[in-house]
Amino acid sequence: MRHLRTFQVAAEQLNLTKAAEQLGYSQPGITLQIKALEKEIGRPLFTRVGRQNYLTPAGKLLKHHADRLLAVMGELDDDLRKLDIPYGPLVVSSPEFYCTRYMPGIIGRYLKDYPQVRLQMISCNSVETTKLVCAHQADVGIIAGDCLNPDLEVVPIGEEDFVLLAAPELLAGRDKQTLLHTVPFLKDGMVEKIGGNLYAEIDFKPTTIIEFGSEAGIKQAALSQTGCCVLGEAIVEEEIAAGKLVVLHRFAKKLRTSLIYLKERNQEAAIQAFVAMTQEMWDDPKT
Repeated sequence: MRHLRTFQVAAEQLNLTKAAEQLGYSQPGITLQIKALEKEIGRPLFTRVGRQNYLTPAGKLLKHHADRLLAVMGELDDDLRKLDIPYGPLVVSSPEFYCTRYMPGIIGRYLKDYPQVRLQMISCNSVETTKLVCAHQADVGIIAGDCLNPDLEVVPIGEEDFVLLAAPELLAGRDKQTLLHTVPFLKDGMVEKIGGNLYAEIDFKPTTIIEFGSEAGIKQAALSQTGCCVLGEAIVEEEIAAGKLVVLHRFAKKLRTSLIYLKERNQEAAIQAFVAMTQEMWDDPKT
């Protein structure tokens, strides 16, 4: 590998004196390494015309393959370093609410403790996050709900109630059952994927449904008295405490939040450091 690296620089410079200066070798040392390669390959690698060096056909072919091989070896060095200390890129995918609520404090501390990591956040729902992690497009994911993929390590970090909600103004003069059957139901499709058939617990089958693309959109619509909805409690706990939304029912099933990453990558230091810090800070990310 040392001889190939020397040849690579010499082939780029086409000047042994300049190659020696760049590598910190003597010119005779460069010449000996080139001759050793030529002996092993059985072909000359350089030819000289006047005062100018040129690559032979064998030299051009070796340069092409040496570039590829040394690039792969560089990637190996980077990957080996990742096993020792958090280092290099780390892509974390998470639903928007987790990104805005939990991640700022965690990311700030993580980058302070591990400045050699280049961290990138992707905001998308739990289903898409799982796909990104499986496709190696994200290194770590934060998801709501269960994950049964056998290739993924699943680390629980939180649990909250599913709650049925409505603005207090909608309840004026109506009981819960009347309300549920007279106002639209707001949904984004994720509750069914995560919680299963929650509605059977309260003998409720929505009739008028308004679809939304995110939990944040549902919350805003509920605050605007558009209809009732089912959400994880964390995203609406401030609105509940302020009386802007009323809990009509708490479901027996809990909403679990988990970290996921590929089991084959469980030795990478950057991933393990992020998992450990997120576990520590999740319940109180401002500490």
